[in-house]
Amino acid sequence: MQLCFTTYYNSKPGENVFVHLYHKKEVLIYSLGLTYCDENTWSGSIFLDKQKIPKKIRYSIYVGRADDPDQTFCLTKQAINLKKNKSNSIEIISRQGKSEADIDVTFSKPFQKVFKGNKLVKRKSCSYKKATHIFKVDYPLLQDNIFLCITGSAKKMNLFNDENPVLFPKKKNGRSMIILNLSKEIFPIEYKIAFFDIDKKCIVEYEPGSNNILQKNIDNDRLTIINSIPDCKNFLWKGAGINIPVFSLRTNETWGSGDFSAIKPLVDYASTVGIKMIQLLPVNDTIATYTEKDSYPYSAISSFALNPLYLDLDKILDEYKMDLLAEEQAEILRLNENTTFNFTAVVNLKLAVVKRILEHLNTDFLKEKEWQTFYEDAYEWLLPYASFCVLRDKYKSVDWNNWEGYALYNNDNVLQIVDPASEDYDKVLLWYFIQYHLHLQLKNAGEYAHKNKVILKADLPIGIAKNSVDAWVNPELFHMDMQAGAPPDAFSTIGQNWGFPTYNIQKMKEDGFAWFIKRMKSLEHYFDALRIDHVLGLFRIWSIPQNQVDGSMGIFVPAIPLSNADFATAGIIFNEDRLCTAFISENYLTEIFGDDAEEIKSIFFDGFVLKNQFVNQQNIADYFSNNPTYSNYQKQLFNIVSNVILLKDDSDYDGYHFRINMQQTFSYQQLGEDEKKILNNLYNKYFFQIQNELWQREGTETLSMLAKSTKMLLCAEDLGMVPPFTEQVLSALNILSLQIQQMPKNGNEIFSDTRNAKYPCVVMPATHDMAPIRLWWEQNKTLVQIFYNTILKEDGPAPYFCEPWICKKIVELHVQSPAMWSIFLLQDLLAIDGKLRRPIPAEERINDPANPGTTYSAEVQSTWVVLPDFSSMLGAIDTVNADRSSPILQRAYA
Repeated sequence: MQLCFTTYYNSKPGENVFVHLYHKKEVLIYSLGLTYCDENTWSGSIFLDKQKIPKKIRYSIYVGRADDPDQTFCLTKQAINLKKNKSNSIEIISRQGKSEADIDVTFSKPFQKVFKGNKLVKRKSCSYKKATHIFKVDYPLLQDNIFLCITGSAKKMNLFNDENPVLFPKKKNGRSMIILNLSKEIFPIEYKIAFFDIDKKCIVEYEPGSNNILQKNIDNDRLTIINSIPDCKNFLWKGAGINIPVFSLRTNETWGSGDFSAIKPLVDYASTVGIKMIQLLPVNDTIATYTEKDSYPYSAISSFALNPLYLDLDKILDEYKMDLLAEEQAEILRLNENTTFNFTAVVNLKLAVVKRILEHLNTDFLKEKEWQTFYEDAYEWLLPYASFCVLRDKYKSVDWNNWEGYALYNNDNVLQIVDPASEDYDKVLLWYFIQYHLHLQLKNAGEYAHKNKVILKADLPIGIAKNSVDAWVNPELFHMDMQAGAPPDAFSTIGQNWGFPTYNIQKMKEDGFAWFIKRMKSLEHYFDALRIDHVLGLFRIWSIPQNQVDGSMGIFVPAIPLSNADFATAGIIFNEDRLCTAFISENYLTEIFGDDAEEIKSIFFDGFVLKNQFVNQQNIADYFSNNPTYSNYQKQLFNIVSNVILLKDDSDYDGYHFRINMQQTFSYQQLGEDEKKILNNLYNKYFFQIQNELWQREGTETLSMLAKSTKMLLCAEDLGMVPPFTEQVLSALNILSLQIQQMPKNGNEIFSDTRNAKYPCVVMPATHDMAPIRLWWEQNKTLVQIFYNTILKEDGPAPYFCEPWICKKIVELHVQSPAMWSIFLLQDLLAIDGKLRRPIPAEERINDPANPGTTYSAEVQSTWVVLPDFSSMLGAIDTVNADRSSPILQRAYA
């Protein structure tokens, strides 16, 4: 049989177009170079023995350059079913339009289970046996009311009838086709791909350019297949979302903090105004110390157990026909009167009420069918978790090293603790009961959201707490001697130290990432989408030794170290002491410590070298915890420890890593200009060249595992030092990127302009880790002026305060962006109405990761005391209506 290929592609000088044929196992059968016909057309043909090739073959059309193999890219991938096609000659025409949607999320849970658009009644189609022409389209994710269609001069194409074209059915796999028999039509046939609005019942836009022309087949036995990728940028599906912590969902019915049931009124509001996503912060159990420190949602003691903070006890009391005691009612009233929520008080109250409920129920709940279903699904993590909680409370410490015979995890010990005959069984039941009802309530909230066409988005933290169930049970899966963090950036000059042990990815690979996959499956019980926190950490994690405090003392892991020989080859006379030891001078110490310099030297230095007991930051911090005199110099002493150019690799005798931002150290500044130049070249090579292949391979493998393990829509938080290949990897795995105005990924930009966002991404004015719009406006006057003139395109000086009209315009820019999702902190939406927003912008901040001492403190953790009456918000926040009936969106897409 003969295969004839014609590809319409506007080629550039030096480019070639070729076709690869594969069978189902991706084994190459044949490679065909197409012949250049004109600047827009390439063609070629091949004869194949139909008896010797598979019944289904795949082909890919590539563009490449002979002088630069790395510039090869794929135009399209398709398949031909030869079992259905009886023709001995097949002509394949590929029309390459402009696809803005270079990502396929139609397979994901939100679009398979929740956002089910309009479906058409199946029309009668021509059979393959009688077909002369098959029109195929790559079907991107379009608005629910928009369908691709074909219309033309043939009767079978309904004669260019705008109100009755031939519609392509929407398919879950992103591909669709129309099969026609045009043998009795008059050729040549003109036709166009177009967009049909089933609400307006007419074509609303045609593909650009002149009509396509079909000539009559020269062979009556020939089948023509036309593949098209239409330009759909004006009709791509878009959604808006709200980002909020569950603890902020306070209502008059909650007990001083939001709970899972309080998600429902937010769903009601979201559904009313067209918001399609509610994005939550992590919801796992964080109770380690029963203090306000436990309010930090990214330091969970379990990656599977839910946080008792979010238990709706009114619902449980009603279910078991019990009432609140007078003193409990009084405590609830007191907590609800607070302007912020008190984590410790809320948790202690809820635990006390649960204990009272269990005294009434005893073990009766274990007979419930739903409990049995939950237990069968969760026992693998539930038993260690309940035992962990019992031991934490018994020894009054979350550090299992203090648990006598339980320091090393032993499954037999766990079975003894959870045995019904155990003296601790009543305590085990407490945690069983809590997790059981948290499961029911979150599941119920998700089902309620689905009924209202709203999805819930989870947050997957990059780490787990050092003293957690996960680390207790599987310590080999983590580098317990390291701390995860982030290198210095515009928001933190010393970087961030999150205190989490880093993942031992190599160990996780041994069992196919079993722990990670279980974690993903657990989240998928409740959520439809997932924010992958600090996704760059899955390519390479910033690792800080346990004996250091600042993020500046970390290195990327994995990373290829430089050797002594690398420096020598570059022209540096390698001196390990000079490059790896804090460089100190008399003037340097005097400048830092002033009149106290001599006393500080006597305590911490031997001459101009730090004493052995103070060569790391943690030892200095430990010293000051017992000797507070001169503790005001702790930061300066930390800076001296980090005043190095290289960090020695612990596992490689001849391996060295550059200290991040070495150019800012006093040690570097004292070098000669020639040495600086050589070190700068090596520094750039180390961070931006030699690691890329390793990091790309590492991230691709780990993220591929995540993508294959779930149907949730995956969204990356890819901020920070973003390697150049990140976008390519995320796109290939259908993971959405994140774009924040305050953190442009292009080093030449001051701000990320939402107008230039790509479709497969999420745009946000700010995240929960950043200053909301109004606070940022008041803290960054120089940047605000540039933003006001260049992004908002307003003339003159910027207003001192971020007026409601400014907040509204920023929200509009995000809603109108080309991105698939625009998501907002609730406070950034309320900011567009002067009556709804808080008087003091600083009270709107949720978290400051650069300042661990105030992270999720009681003063900032509950952004909203009580959610406003939703009915009063409708007019104010219609701006974010993700439905294109919104006045804002009508203007944006006019």
